[in-house]
Amino acid sequence: MKKLLIILFILPLFSIAQQKTIQHTVVAKESFSSIGRLYNVNGRELANFNKIDYATGLSIGQVLKIPANNNAVVSPVTAPVIKEKAVVKENVVSNAGANPIKHIVTKKQTLYGVSKQYNVSVADIKKWNNLTVDALSEGAEIVVGYNASKVGNGNTKVEPIKKVTNPVEMESATEIPTVKEPVKVKQAAPVPTPVLVKNAEPTNVETVAKDFNGGIFKTLYTDMGEQETGTAGVFKSTSGWEDGKYYCLHNAAQQGTIVKITNKATGKFIFAKVLDLMPDLKQNDNLQIRVSNAAASILGAGLSNFDCAINY
Repeated sequence: MKKLLIILFILPLFSIAQQKTIQHTVVAKESFSSIGRLYNVNGRELANFNKIDYATGLSIGQVLKIPANNNAVVSPVTAPVIKEKAVVKENVVSNAGANPIKHIVTKKQTLYGVSKQYNVSVADIKKWNNLTVDALSEGAEIVVGYNASKVGNGNTKVEPIKKVTNPVEMESATEIPTVKEPVKVKQAAPVPTPVLVKNAEPTNVETVAKDFNGGIFKTLYTDMGEQETGTAGVFKSTSGWEDGKYYCLHNAAQQGTIVKITNKATGKFIFAKVLDLMPDLKQNDNLQIRVSNAAASILGAGLSNFDCAINY
């Protein structure tokens, strides 16, 4: 009789434990895929768990429920600390005699992009602004460096940090650069500089790259079950023509992710590494992804937009 009473007492507690969840508040640039990777949950299963259409996407400030005790899907993790806005505290870092150089975050800017713009490290930016996450909020004012030198009379002379060229060179909404022949180099730069090109068949342009059977990033590819379809655009890059290094710009997959891109018209596919987000330009409004022109050549697309399938 005592054993029966103990079992009846434990069963309700077990049921409550089974239903335990973690709450996550959505911040800028987050998607079902990125949040799912944070908690080791498939993005589509996370959408279904919250009864939200996966294709609808998420809104900033939206609260999601994360299944905390479903061992078949979720690994035990600690709920992340989310900061709504990167707010600069003037006394975070002691820089006696130096003035902070500040930057206003624009739409879709990343810590990596800002670090390259000012030629500083991501770790330094996070330390100067007391940041614990990589996400930045549009309109936030952040410190990107300290610079000062002493002059003869003992006063401090502040010299601004010299900006470097943005690593992703993009055209304006109204100007499109002339297509030029890709430059063949013996040793390509570690990170290529993509430049958007016209959505038209090229003239006097090398359109056939060496076939590397999917590219050298093929061996690093891991299929996490994420699938997308849509229109792909093209940007110009010197990489891929002679070395098989294909790159892309994508707003859902994290920087450095290897994605498989298939041209639905030809059935050809390649494996490309994500460089960064697509810039917030009008010509990117209806695009799902942009690929380097060498990758487009292997896919049989030339320099024209094409329908594609994306897996990662």
